[in-house]
Amino acid sequence: MEGAPAKPALLALLLVVSLSVASALTVLEDTCRSVAASRPRIHYDFCVASLQAGDPDRRAADRRGLAVVAARLSLSRAAGASAEIARMAAGERDPPRRECLGACAEVYGQASDHLNRAVRELRAGRYREAVTFLSAAVDASENCEDAFREVVSGGVSGSPLVEQDKDYFMVTAMALAITVML
Repeated sequence: MEGAPAKPALLALLLVVSLSVASALTVLEDTCRSVAASRPRIHYDFCVASLQAGDPDRRAADRRGLAVVAARLSLSRAAGASAEIARMAAGERDPPRRECLGACAEVYGQASDHLNRAVRELRAGRYREAVTFLSAAVDASENCEDAFREVVSGGVSGSPLVEQDKDYFMVTAMALAITVML
């Protein structure tokens, strides 16, 4: 019977953990509903799936935590785009396309700087500053696409980064939308 007193304590611990996970999930779902309502291009399911993937242990129990998760996801997307741009540029022989890739590398590099600052500002509770940096970062994908659009008439085909740019935009716009709610 020595183990009997441990059972109520274990049950209480399981209950607390279950309630905590349920509460975090409710915050996430409520936040994603608000994001989808305010930004129709960002679908609820995309928001939920992205935030759950970015926080698999459900540590973000409030909107501030979710904003940090989203900003870090955006930073990861910017790093991925930068790596892909570097890979493409290394093998590119066409000068106008190489120039476009260089422009994309520059805007994603700046976006990464802005996103790092946004994460720091969010963690410090300086939401207005975080909004400023996220706002500056959100346009990177569009600016990259614009670089290719401007020279399409010069014989350069469209951007090879369309899908990455779209994904980056969606995640960064989601991070911005969550941060604006704080």
